[in-house]
Amino acid sequence: MARPRKYDATAPATNAERQAAKRARDRQQWIELPRDGYEAHTARLDALQAAIHEAARRGDTTAKACSSAHIETMIELLAAHFESVAL
Repeated sequence: MARPRKYDATAPATNAERQAAKRARDRQQWIELPRDGYEAHTARLDALQAAIHEAARRGDTTAKACSSAHIETMIELLAAHFESVAL
């Protein structure tokens, strides 16, 4: 007894076709960034994180409230803090 088909009849038949279809779906979902721009952005985020950690170590209350091990969390905390101050 043969095993059931994993893909329906309208799906690409060969591995190469399936891989090409997967790459096309990925290109629709993701954006491409220039490497130097990405590295500069990452360096700025690292500098921000280091500055906030240093300010928290020195006793700054905002930095203490927004300090986090993950930069994404830190940015969310900073945004929430300044949004609450703006109101």
